[in-house]
Amino acid sequence: MIRGRVGRIEWHYFTAAAIEGYVVHRDGPQTGAGRWSVAATVVLSDRFKLAQRPLTFVAPMATRTWRWPIEQFTLHEGGRFEATLGPPGEQQHVPFRAT
Repeated sequence: MIRGRVGRIEWHYFTAAAIEGYVVHRDGPQTGAGRWSVAATVVLSDRFKLAQRPLTFVAPMATRTWRWPIEQFTLHEGGRFEATLGPPGEQQHVPFRAT
């Protein structure tokens, strides 16, 4: 299980939604194939961008950024977001430094 405070949903390089408070969960064994899912609270969203495909759930961490393709999702009234995710990808986090 991965918990975080802030995240986002992206459509290409656009932010489709801002997330506060999420839990990413993996069903099944820790080795081998398993299903990933996320539950979160959407605090700001763009309906047009959320209707586009492909969408990606992005979870920035201190040293890395985790990215999962969103396979299907539901945005409930009140901002509760639940999604089925594809396998994760990872990017090295490079902090911005002024030169």
